[in-house]
This record gives sequence, C-alpha cells and structure tokens, in this order.
Amino acid sequence: MELRNPFSMVDNMMMGMRSRMDDMHRNFENLSTDSNTHSFSSSSISTYSKVGNEPPKVFQAHSQTRRAPGGVCETQRTLKDSESGLEKMSMGHHIQDRGHVVEKKRNHKTGEREFNQDFQNMDESEAQDFDNEWQKEVSKFQPVAPLAQLEGSKPRNRTVHRAAIAAPDDARRSPEVEGRRSHIHEVKVQRPGMEEL
Repeated sequence: MELRNPFSMVDNMMMGMRSRMDDMHRNFENLSTDSNTHSFSSSSISTYSKVGNEPPKVFQAHSQTRRAPGGVCETQRTLKDSESGLEKMSMGHHIQDRGHVVEKKRNHKTGEREFNQDFQNMDESEAQDFDNEWQKEVSKFQPVAPLAQLEGSKPRNRTVHRAAIAAPDDARRSPEVEGRRSHIHEVKVQRPGMEEL
C-alpha cells in the first residue's frame, strides 16, 4: 500500500488557487467595456499555510483597474509569494490600444532584482509624450480645484459653534426616556456679512 504525503493536498490546492487567480486576472483584462463610462474593478487573494515547524507559506495577489471615458485606463498589480521569495509590483497607463507598463520584481531568497518597462503599440522613444498625454487625459476627470487649494482658502480664525438641541419638555415622550430632562437653548450666531441666524 502506497503512503501519500498528507500535505501534498494542501500544496495542490494552493497551486490550483494561484492558477484560478491568474485566469481571473486574464478574464478581467479581456472584459469588453464601454469607453464612455468610468469603472473600477479590484480583486485580491491571500493564502496562508503552516506545517509543523516549517515557516509559514503566504501567497498574496492584488489586481486593480480604473477606466475612464476615451479609453483611459490605469492598472496596478502586486504579488507576494513567501515560498518562492518573489515580490512583484506593476503599474500600467493605457489610452485605447497604447500602453506603458512599469514592473518591478524582487526575490528575497536569491537577492535578484528586476525593472522592466513594456511599451504597447509604441516605441520607447514615444514614452514621455505618451505619459504627458495620459496625464492630460486623466486631468479632465479631476476636480477643478485640488482639495488643498480649497482648504487653503478657508479663514484661519474660524470659530466652531455647537449647540445641543433636545425636544421641549412638553413633547411626547416614550416610556424609556420619561425620567430624562430636556433643555432647549437658543443660540444666535452672527458673522460679519451674514444676517443673524
């Protein structure tokens, strides 16, 4: 009778999950989307296993895609696998069928590091012009004034007025609050250039 390793089933299950995650990422990439809408998709997977005194095996993958009208798209992917030591991160900017994807890889076990750039339907010499075009397209969808500018225009010496307002004593009361007392305070707030409230 052949004895089987009881932990091989867990390893096979983890490899199957990784394969399904890769398939899911490919399916997200192949989704046909309406180029006149905004969309956001995100997927994550994490697995953890520990056997005896061995170090734990952790696998994490995350994928995120943002789309805007005009075929503008941003992709982000991360992967971390403690078993192989691989850590990978990529960021892609796309307009229609053109794209610029930057990927960094690091292997903690071997010390190996990699930096790759992928230019889709363009030459490397066009990268800077493409990045400028992508920034211009994205800026169409950003607020008119950045939040920092809006906050900068607030008066520096602002006074916050708070008043607690409760129901009058003669208002209907439920049995739970019968023993509580209520108070009403009249608060008048007046600022320069504003009528009395």
